Amino acid sequence: MRVGILYNLVDKIESGKELDKLADNEVLDTSLAVKAALERKGHEVFLERVSPAELKNLKSRYDIIFNLAEGIGSDALEEPKIAEAFEKAGLSFTGAGSKALALCLDKAKAKKIMMENGIPTPKYQLIRKLPAKISKELSFPLIIKPVHEDGSIGITSDSVVKDEENLHKKIQEIIEVYKQPALVEEYIDGREINVALFSNGHGIQALPLSEVVFEFPEEVPKIVSFDAKWVDDSLLNKNSVGKCPADVPEHLKEKLIELGKKAYQALGCSDYGRVDFRMKGEEIYALEVNPNPCINPQGAGFIRSANAAGYSYDDIINKILMIAVERNKVKQEIKPTPITV
Repeated sequence: MRVGILYNLVDKIESGKELDKLADNEVLDTSLAVKAALERKGHEVFLERVSPAELKNLKSRYDIIFNLAEGIGSDALEEPKIAEAFEKAGLSFTGAGSKALALCLDKAKAKKIMMENGIPTPKYQLIRKLPAKISKELSFPLIIKPVHEDGSIGITSDSVVKDEENLHKKIQEIIEVYKQPALVEEYIDGREINVALFSNGHGIQALPLSEVVFEFPEEVPKIVSFDAKWVDDSLLNKNSVGKCPADVPEHLKEKLIELGKKAYQALGCSDYGRVDFRMKGEEIYALEVNPNPCINPQGAGFIRSANAAGYSYDDIINKILMIAVERNKVKQEIKPTPITV
């Protein structure tokens, strides 16, 4: 099969911090790994950097697009528009459609949908400008995030605040630096559990649960901050370790998987995704849904869960492709080895 891998690179940061490019440009390494994995399965594979003018022309060149693009330039809000262009052109592609990408890129809307579907999530408030009156329903400690970012962009150890002064300071920083509203959310001091999922027309398959184990000093909030995720030589990165399978009692494991599938469906995800939870005792809270989560072979939570289920990296990537092939009903010239979903 002729496959185009679509990726984006950030040459210039329009909003945010220069260091954010570590997260934005990781996609090139992932694209190269995916290309090698698909070629080993017999596919003809090409890398395509996002070009808005060229999106509609990709249909004439490829049977399917393996979509790894997370925006255009440094604008993550363009990500759904890429999928929308594919949909309008009738081009088959992997992963979530435009609607799911748009919903999940708006953390406040995603949380509202989860609440409407009976999925517990921390209480929150969206702040567009200061001064603002903070809801009495929110109690400290609180965590402040950019509403439209992923990959822990804009999240640092001081994102968790315990008083009004630091709360307003962090809100102002998000609004000024990232040029978007700030999501203020109750901070759940508990375990961080990831539920990785595959799906096709026959249902949703949960992979082994993965946990991020934090070995931080007591005064440092146990969160996957930008440094913990992307700055390899940082103390936070070295001391936040993925553990899979997570050691979770069976009844809570079943509940996490049930809620993960429910959130995945409610946000309209397809092919593959990851739902992040906080677990405090037996209380479970969904933090966010990640369509098209990171599939870098080096340390990605989704890949960790798939490996624990017995999949090699090549099998994982080919499985994502074949799920999309089935969903899009692509006619294949080359029939790769079938993989059971």
